[in-house]
Amino acid sequence: MKQDKHFTEFKRILVPLDASEHSLSALKAAVELAAAQGAELEALFVEDADLFRLCDFPLAREVSFWGISGRSMQRTETERQLRIVAGRLQRALEDLAAGQNVPFKFRVTRGGVPKEILDASRQADLTIMGRTGWSQLRGQRMGSAAKAIISQGRGLTLIMDEGSRFQPPLQVLFTGTRLSETTLELALEMSQKWGFSLVVLIAAHEPQTSEDMQGRVQDIVSRHESGAGLYVVRGMDPRKIKLAVGAHGSGPVFVPCEDPGLLGESLQQLITSLNNPVFLVREK
Repeated sequence: MKQDKHFTEFKRILVPLDASEHSLSALKAAVELAAAQGAELEALFVEDADLFRLCDFPLAREVSFWGISGRSMQRTETERQLRIVAGRLQRALEDLAAGQNVPFKFRVTRGGVPKEILDASRQADLTIMGRTGWSQLRGQRMGSAAKAIISQGRGLTLIMDEGSRFQPPLQVLFTGTRLSETTLELALEMSQKWGFSLVVLIAAHEPQTSEDMQGRVQDIVSRHESGAGLYVVRGMDPRKIKLAVGAHGSGPVFVPCEDPGLLGESLQQLITSLNNPVFLVREK
């Protein structure tokens, strides 16, 4: 099979940033991947236009990045706080990128956060972002920007949780489709590049289908002159996939995003249930 160069050679990586720990985890992963791929890194900080709209309401009260205060929201103070956050993020990027010799640029824009990120992601080979943002309510597991990227994004996206990191083994969900074959190819290449072992989770409803899919997986793995552990998951139930992933550790999981069962709400449910970094692989 001829490899899809879009998936195996990404040269421009986008990382949307905010003040959350999830975002900082995404930044560290983005710098590591950019260094490994020889890619350019673009960091994007979006000044949320909704914050400035709130400033026009006299009853609106300020919620800072570090706590809750009783002051009314002022446009000048909101702009000052956003500049402070952007400056801190830019310095963090500069420090991390300098240590890995990664070329980068830092861009600030203003608008709706999901829309600005979606627009920027269409120009990138890979988008890396945190699962939740700084403004998420306690207990919520996914931010609005991540939901937008998951439901409307294209190409490759890596979703990072706070404290998650790259470690073996890599895991890949194989559903028997052409896109899942492409996803397996990508996971194989990444596992070889990082020196990580690979586990293939084969999602099949019937035993005969499972045997056929195992044969296809073994053919692809052998063409890469590599090895992989095979594990069968009965069906596409997110709960069963979560258990299978959990049984093999907290390394990155590669997921082909397509019907049946791996789009929309079901995909968000799966990602929310995992603590692993999740690579979403979609058609560009």
